[in-house]
Amino acid sequence: MDGGFMMKYRFLIMFCLAFLMSGCAGNMALTKGQTDIDLSNKSIALLTVKISNQYKPKRQVNLHSVLICPQSETNCRRDLPAYPGSPYKIYKKEKNNFNEYLLSFALESGTHNIDGFYATYNIPAIISASGYGELKLETEIKPNTVSYLGHLDITLREKKADTEISAGSAIPHMDQSMSGFASGTFDIVVEDKFDEDMKSFISEYPGLQQVKVEKIILPEWIRPENRNKP
Repeated sequence: MDGGFMMKYRFLIMFCLAFLMSGCAGNMALTKGQTDIDLSNKSIALLTVKISNQYKPKRQVNLHSVLICPQSETNCRRDLPAYPGSPYKIYKKEKNNFNEYLLSFALESGTHNIDGFYATYNIPAIISASGYGELKLETEIKPNTVSYLGHLDITLREKKADTEISAGSAIPHMDQSMSGFASGTFDIVVEDKFDEDMKSFISEYPGLQQVKVEKIILPEWIRPENRNKP
């Protein structure tokens, strides 16, 4: 075997080990098939996300993580973990179109900032690309409740102007360009799909039928470059 093949083989082994060892990275508040919802020490927030790469349709990206923190933290953005794939499980997908996720978060009561999200595109040992979308959406979480925050429709498209915030950096050039992050930007729409989404959540987590789910839809998303305009 030549050195290049062995290098890719070792990388693939490391990728698989990272996947197996990273269970806590994407822990959700609910697990598939869960029939009992315990709210005695926490609240649960529900959110659905559809992410679509319209710029490079054959390279659909994964939602890696959504960053949520208490209002007291003015910026809860963290560096993207070294994990090369997405710890979130895809609930629904359409080839060359989108990936969709059912997300559940265990949160303390109080005001929280949904600060942003990471998206990734990976082909083991070949491409590893990532992007970041700023959300800055606030929500109030009540004690010992289940809240539906809405649906995020995220689209990665080609930038139309230099003033638009890039979806990702230009480095490494090949990876970021092939995925569309370097010269693309995110469009985000907050939607109320309560009836449709709750059917999906209940099918995955039957225990939600036994609790009241409050609808607290996130505010409208504003593009980062427009946020400080008068």
